[in-house]
Amino acid sequence: MGETADVVVVGGGIVGASIGYQLARRSDLRVVVLEKGIGPAEGSTGSSSAVSRCRYTHRDVVRLALHGQRAYREWPAFTGLADPASRYVRTGVVWLFDEEPGKVDADVARLAAEGVAAAAVTPEQLAERWPALSPCVEPLDLTGEVDHECRPFERVLVEEDGGYADPAGANADLLEAFRREGGDLRLRARVTGVRREGGRVTGVDLADGDGIDAGLVVNAAGPWCNQLSALAGASVRWTLHPTRIQVGYRDWDPALGDLPTAAEISSGTYFRLDAGGARVLFGSILPEDEEELVADPDDYNRAADASFRDVKVHGLHHRVPGLAYRGEVTGIAGLYTINREDVHPVVGPTDVEGFWVANGFSGHGFKLAPMIGSLVARAITGVEAEYDTDVPTTLFALDRQPFQVQTKAVLA
Repeated sequence: MGETADVVVVGGGIVGASIGYQLARRSDLRVVVLEKGIGPAEGSTGSSSAVSRCRYTHRDVVRLALHGQRAYREWPAFTGLADPASRYVRTGVVWLFDEEPGKVDADVARLAAEGVAAAAVTPEQLAERWPALSPCVEPLDLTGEVDHECRPFERVLVEEDGGYADPAGANADLLEAFRREGGDLRLRARVTGVRREGGRVTGVDLADGDGIDAGLVVNAAGPWCNQLSALAGASVRWTLHPTRIQVGYRDWDPALGDLPTAAEISSGTYFRLDAGGARVLFGSILPEDEEELVADPDDYNRAADASFRDVKVHGLHHRVPGLAYRGEVTGIAGLYTINREDVHPVVGPTDVEGFWVANGFSGHGFKLAPMIGSLVARAITGVEAEYDTDVPTTLFALDRQPFQVQTKAVLA
């Protein structure tokens, strides 16, 4: 007789680990998480910037991000681990955009209504808190052909509780908590087939020749999601593209003081401190930097392009004028799985009975992961648990209409 499980979660990254943990902690279901790598965070999670912010266009997504942030801030209690590998670093998130004061004030009120600690600050207030930052919002001509004259903002929005966590550590923590609750984690377990009978899923086949019988399979395979959905014969009408995303690193000078997490419009860059404050991590918020499609998620360039590093570090130096032009600039590339219709995930059952998806996170996966696990587990088991979100389980359903967003990019 073959091996059996109640639920098989395919993908052991931050989303799959969260789903597995939430299922195991609230039920007696036999749950198996299958990860094709030799350890956690080998896919999109490992290259995540792991920023936690709540300024989204849609109310329910604001709430989902806020509830995820609460989980990260209270990580030992959320995971039940006395000494977790990840810890939350509360830096504040500054939105250095050229926005009308009325727009900033309205967004502060909108976020505050959902429980987000937000404030509108002036250039003088910004300088008091983070003196290293320039208040300029004039677009920066990165070609060097046009002389730049700085122009300060009037007011910008600050999320007081925003910050970041350790993506690989958080992934490992969730898997440890999953196993503590009785879950079964399998590494080096690549799925090569999805079993079906009578129009419904009955299990999975593995590359080593083994298989698992199961009445429910959850596709949390990140950039490999389309391959798995095809194996199941599921029709997922959303366009989910594995997309190469780059980030860079350079040394930080502690004499410049503290640095918030920030998104800034003059060069289209975001940044935060990294490695315990020893360096700065920086990347792009521009749609044009989210266009490089990857045909095979197992085979792509994982190093950042020199041209990307050079352009973005120039923007960083403009934002932090006192940062000396010295030290090595390095970088990596990872993958977002971008939903090209509305840059939001699709989560829930498909047209194949017993086959669920949690895919297309478009750069929001780490922020939302703790509560995606909550949504999926609550829908499957009907059981509520501590830290659950009150956002409807159908928020990202496959049959929903695309969300209306201002930009089809990571800041949607």
